[in-house]
Amino acid sequence: MLNNITVVGRLTKHPQIYDKEGRKRATFTVAVERNYRDKNNQPIVDFLFCKAFGKLAENIEHYLKQGSLVGITGQLHSSKYEKESQTHFISEINIEYIKFMSSPKSDNTVQTHTSNIESYNPFDNLDPLTINPNEVIEIV
Repeated sequence: MLNNITVVGRLTKHPQIYDKEGRKRATFTVAVERNYRDKNNQPIVDFLFCKAFGKLAENIEHYLKQGSLVGITGQLHSSKYEKESQTHFISEINIEYIKFMSSPKSDNTVQTHTSNIESYNPFDNLDPLTINPNEVIEIV
């Protein structure tokens, strides 16, 4: 079986870095535009949760910030967890390769192309059980 995903997008917030017993982990969300727009001519954007470990996480910590453009290749992992007697599902990209496509973190000239995604995190207050899978989104 093949489990491989490649995306190009911008970080919605600064990466969060965790250090457990000397092994670093970086987590962040990437905003990825689709190739079409909604009925109001606004781009449709997917927000993908990403994780990296070890040396990749160290490089992410040093070189990326909110708005950084990245190319990511990795595996898509799904999991579930229980919270307050409800089952929640999450999908995330476990990064195997990352390409830094914009200026380094120390350079303050990095700019985002879509201002409304800069501080948006779709995982804040997300309750997957309220998502209606039968909801139809009209695309023009």
